[in-house]
Amino acid sequence: MNGPRHERRRAPTRRLLLGVVVVLAALLGGVVWLEAVHPQLDPTDNAVPGVPPLALEDEPTCRRFVDETPIVDIRERLASEAARDRIREGFPSGGRISSTQVFLCPSAYDGTEVTYVGEVVGELLPRDGGAWAQVNDDDYALLTGPLVGHRERAGFNTGLSVWLPEDLAERVERPGRPALRGDVVLLRGTILRADPDDGGGITLRATELETLAPPLEIDPPLHVLQVVVAGMLSVLALAATLWAGRARRR
Repeated sequence: MNGPRHERRRAPTRRLLLGVVVVLAALLGGVVWLEAVHPQLDPTDNAVPGVPPLALEDEPTCRRFVDETPIVDIRERLASEAARDRIREGFPSGGRISSTQVFLCPSAYDGTEVTYVGEVVGELLPRDGGAWAQVNDDDYALLTGPLVGHRERAGFNTGLSVWLPEDLAERVERPGRPALRGDVVLLRGTILRADPDDGGGITLRATELETLAPPLEIDPPLHVLQVVVAGMLSVLALAATLWAGRARRR
């Protein structure tokens, strides 16, 4: 006897759940569609001029070994040491490096005088005698600008922690933000594989700074259709709220 009653109870629940799924699917589809028709900026002119070429084009990897490394890793150890030695022999003093090259084989660049180009991002962290800065050298810093207003995706953010003496830190105008590319600087200094002043991290101790590009403010184009849709949804939400309040009072 309870079967038909249970069916009648389940039917409204099923319709409610189905309605929720349809609404969520419509919202998701609408978001994807709005993103697809969003007007885009041309990032071609955002490329930084005057960036010198990398001293080495390849990116060999070197593992860090310790005394406790098992003897079975001897071949890998020898290959890693050989890669490190090739970098040291082929790298010219003061040549330009990338952060990726340093992180893949930090022992090869430890104590080496290098040139490094990147965008100052985040915040300068003042300390006695200078400031720490994060300097990124990815494509968003040197080629396309911040990923705001365009879809030129080029991997992840990469960069180095840089120590700037006080006279160099004072020359940084504005670090980068989501819609702002900060100062793009050419730095000369020494790579430290395990800087004690940075908790043993890999750092660049800068001694010279040259500004290649000033801060660049990115002004995303107005998405008129998105504004219209947002206004319509706001009106519908307000109407639904008023209707729900009137229904409760009844």
